[in-house]
Amino acid sequence: MRVLSISFPLPNVAVDNYNPVTAPNYNDYDALIIDPAGIDRVVRELVEEGKEYEAFDGRPVLNIPGSATAAGLADQLRRRQEETRRLLEAGGLVVVLGRPDAFQGGVVGFEGCDRYHWLPAPAGMSWSAPWLRAGEGKTVRIADEYHPMSAVLREFRNEVAWRAWFDDRQAEFRRHGRVIALGGSGVPVGAEFEVLGGRVVFIPVVMESYGAQRSQLAQALVDACRQLGGLGGREEPPYWVRGVAVPGLEQVEAELEEAEAAAAEVRSRLEAVRERHDALARHRELLWQSGAGFREAVTAALQALGFAIVSGPGEPVAVRSEETVAFVEAESVPGQVVEWPYIRLQRRIEAELLAGRSAPKGLVIANGFRERDPEQREQELSEPLVRACENYRYALVTGRTLFELVRRALGGADEATMLGVRRRLLQGAGLLAAERLLGLEGEAAPERGPIF
Repeated sequence: MRVLSISFPLPNVAVDNYNPVTAPNYNDYDALIIDPAGIDRVVRELVEEGKEYEAFDGRPVLNIPGSATAAGLADQLRRRQEETRRLLEAGGLVVVLGRPDAFQGGVVGFEGCDRYHWLPAPAGMSWSAPWLRAGEGKTVRIADEYHPMSAVLREFRNEVAWRAWFDDRQAEFRRHGRVIALGGSGVPVGAEFEVLGGRVVFIPVVMESYGAQRSQLAQALVDACRQLGGLGGREEPPYWVRGVAVPGLEQVEAELEEAEAAAAEVRSRLEAVRERHDALARHRELLWQSGAGFREAVTAALQALGFAIVSGPGEPVAVRSEETVAFVEAESVPGQVVEWPYIRLQRRIEAELLAGRSAPKGLVIANGFRERDPEQREQELSEPLVRACENYRYALVTGRTLFELVRRALGGADEATMLGVRRRLLQGAGLLAAERLLGLEGEAAPERGPIF
């Protein structure tokens, strides 16, 4: 078993030790042991203290958008979510030193960076309050004598303390969690969860130690990981064992190799199909998603319409078609969309003019009453927003309209049709319906009048 330890040094031949920005792919290992506090510690050292780190491929890790010569801090952190998901889908193991969730600001392009952004959770749960709460204590009692981690907690009880606990009053925790250890007040401080076909095990924090004590802890954790991985803590057999004949074994080994090859082919096809599925299903987020998720869905939709994205990662969206550039602002809210996206767009364009550059076109994508069925939405855009876009000749479309355009593009619309859509979007002013953008109705000039 290959084990990767993140921000929790373990001296053992079976363990590779790294931190969140220097480590290779998490899914290159069978098990992952991680101290979540290492994430905000590394971010703080890199962003605030200027400490230098080098990615596994040799590029320096910098708090900037990534490139061929430098690894972006946000990119290094974000990629761990997909790697952990793949590790768990392959039946892997993740062992977490339980700590409360915490946000770490200052990461360019990743405003929502927190301690558990990388770790998938069971359905209906997250690794934050109300399920995982902050706390501290020294008393740890074993609740499951048969769990492999119980032996580690018992043997190193003098180095164990808990810094977070699970709220067992939450129905989702009772449904998904297997309690391993309890704090002095009887709250769960260690638990196991089945996630995406693998296992996520939270244990109390184990304090730093050195020398033989640390080596013993490392071996105990590796043995527990082996047992959790179904290896029973056995060592790897010596090289000569394969030369010992067992009747019938050679034929079964050949069958096993054939089955493993077939399984690998199926997994490869599954990954390819999942990628296509996720790319298409993402367009539904135009109708309900909010914040950064909505902006990402808008960006993907505009690409589907044939626009080129000319803005960099973490920058406000800008697109180009032919020789025309447009700034894009997106807003999706539970109520009516008011003037804020127009105001943000106006400020961006004014900044271009003040810098001596030509003014780009403006495009506002607005999704009001996002939690309602699209067929039940009325007056999702405020009148001042519509009038402002008309007067300043910014195109304004709803999330539903953009979704309909994407459906037409995915349904086989030819390039001439989509070129017409792009031109009408860039030349339009005010609220534009899908029929008009598709050239199915006349294009009357918008009324001109006061903004408000």
